[in-house]
Amino acid sequence: MSIFLYFTKGGYMERYNLSAEHIVKLLYRKKINRVTTTPNSENFFNSPVFEKVFGNNSVNNNYKISWEEINKTEIRLKTNFPKVLRRYYHECGDLEINSCFSSILNLDEIGFSHTWEREALKDDGVSNDEIEKALEKTDNFLIFWTENQGVWNAGIKKDDLSLENPPVYMTTNDDLYSWEKVTDDIDTFIILQVLDNLQSSGFYFLTFDSEEIDSLLLDKKISKDELLKNPLKIKDRNLKFPTYSYYDYEGDKIYIFQMKDDKFEKCLLIKPSVKKDETSYVDKILLKIAGILSANDRKIIKKLEIILEDFRNYLKNNINLRYIDDEINNLSDKEKIKLKKIELKIVAMILLLSENGYICYLDWKCELEDFQMISEVMKKVGIDENSCNIEDLNLDEDDDIEVWSEEFNKVFSKKDIFIGNIDTSSDSYSIFPINKENFKKLKELGNRIGMKIDFLNYSKEEKHMDKNWQETYKRNKNKFRCKVDLESYFTEKKIGEMEVDILDIGKINLPTGEILACDPLVELGEARTYIQKTPIGKFPVKICVVPSREYGDRYACVKVEFNKNKPVVYELAVTGNEKEMDKAGEDEFYGFGVDAGMGCVADKKSQDEYSKYWKKLEEEEEADNPFDDIFDDLLIENAKKYPKYQRDYGDWANFIIPDTDLNIPIFASGWGDGDYPCYFGYDEKGELCGFYIHFIDIEREYSDEEEE
Repeated sequence: MSIFLYFTKGGYMERYNLSAEHIVKLLYRKKINRVTTTPNSENFFNSPVFEKVFGNNSVNNNYKISWEEINKTEIRLKTNFPKVLRRYYHECGDLEINSCFSSILNLDEIGFSHTWEREALKDDGVSNDEIEKALEKTDNFLIFWTENQGVWNAGIKKDDLSLENPPVYMTTNDDLYSWEKVTDDIDTFIILQVLDNLQSSGFYFLTFDSEEIDSLLLDKKISKDELLKNPLKIKDRNLKFPTYSYYDYEGDKIYIFQMKDDKFEKCLLIKPSVKKDETSYVDKILLKIAGILSANDRKIIKKLEIILEDFRNYLKNNINLRYIDDEINNLSDKEKIKLKKIELKIVAMILLLSENGYICYLDWKCELEDFQMISEVMKKVGIDENSCNIEDLNLDEDDDIEVWSEEFNKVFSKKDIFIGNIDTSSDSYSIFPINKENFKKLKELGNRIGMKIDFLNYSKEEKHMDKNWQETYKRNKNKFRCKVDLESYFTEKKIGEMEVDILDIGKINLPTGEILACDPLVELGEARTYIQKTPIGKFPVKICVVPSREYGDRYACVKVEFNKNKPVVYELAVTGNEKEMDKAGEDEFYGFGVDAGMGCVADKKSQDEYSKYWKKLEEEEEADNPFDDIFDDLLIENAKKYPKYQRDYGDWANFIIPDTDLNIPIFASGWGDGDYPCYFGYDEKGELCGFYIHFIDIEREYSDEEEE
């Protein structure tokens, strides 16, 4: 794979084979000025373009990682770092892009794999002779980078440390014995990590697929032939792949092209030093809505991203909305301008979806044949026309769109298909087919930005559908009961072959008795509450921990304790939205998904207050993601205060929503990402004893058989 970066100013163009250091400095060019441009310098940045980009001031030219600190680390380790690694630590090692997902190690953390393994084996009681025999079977690596949950480590062979830019190896088996080479040099490795970390960074970026790149090159007036000419070499740099740079100075953008098999595979557009405009929050919501309505059509989402990224230019060039843009220019009140922009962006999204067949944009007096075009949308989003054939409906051409929609919803609600509508405060309808689950998501998202989404004339069918679900659940309820005695996790000292211990992490406030569990970093604002209700009040929250040097301290189960009674049955927590329960097997379950390695438990009121708090942060403080702006510091500080069974960056915390008495306990999720069931435990009298989140089946998953 080749990576091409492009930088330009006016008609002046230069090409560069960029190192990791150069890329990162460009990303942070407005925050730091770690650039020296002297007349005799051969520095990468000594050019007319970069003198204007960076200037020559030294206001923010502060280096947090000094050469002295690096030298002390080398003395501690009795080795010398490769030149490329030394310089990167000094110039860029402190910047956030290095730790958004995978992380560069702090100088006090960096060390050799043999040292780490030797200490671990000593703690396990292994003799010195056996330790040395074990270490002889693998090379020794200087570890300098790690995955955020410790899934892999990356390092440089000790024998290669004398090289300027040596190959980088990565662990392959969740230990420090199995390694394979991933890149031919340090620069390449760091570039790849930086690009990967963009996903979790504060930098604004878009991704263009291969079929979009030619039009992008044409639009930006970049010659493909010029692009692929021989790259200029950085002095003493010999990257495995050539890199070129294109910097749009006026737009403050970097374009990164990736090439595979001599073809452009994708392109990233990155904005250095992100500046969020007043409607960036709206943009995020609209992209989510477009994703639901288009069945996650990546081309549609990408087109909308491009429209929103340069919306003023879109208005100027879109004949359907040009006249409205004139209205904006005549407004003086900033709030009115902001409101008008939101309305226009909603219309732009509707037009895009309509043009691509995902919405029927119809006048109130449309003909029946116009309404029947909804069948084409149904096909496009994958709804089986045999099960929902609009020809089966008894529709009168003398009626109107609301009557037709009512008949549609009456008939097809039994198959969980409805007609929804986006209200644009006009005499037109923007209708689309939707199931109940996605409708609720759309309505909640729309409410966040004042966008009205609703069913057309839908009322009675919802109760009917709920009744059908209840009958299905009643029929399958017993097979979803937990076969593991979860309470034993909190009463026994040993489960199977593993010792267990208990963490008490405080209490949870449940003011409504409507409880939910989810990944707090992904869907805390959107998760559904369970149909089972809990007592109202404040109750202890406990975590069953499986201490292990081999596997790390793992959280196997979380319990909200309502009383001291012993449960005799554990019923699956359900939301009323579970599908195909009749087809599920005895060992299957419905649970919540984890994508960020964390779980949480919360009351419905806490969820609502959290959503208000997060919206305020986004709008007033330009917050970007919950982990960086809420939970990261909280977890670290809590780990310092309560270090038992926690890593330095924190594995649990009890988050109190500011200006409320509501809280949300958060915690690491067992083995990390995955799907996890929740259960309500009832005693012999049918009284609710506890709520349990089951992360690890200790006896089964830690057995010798499982390990083999």
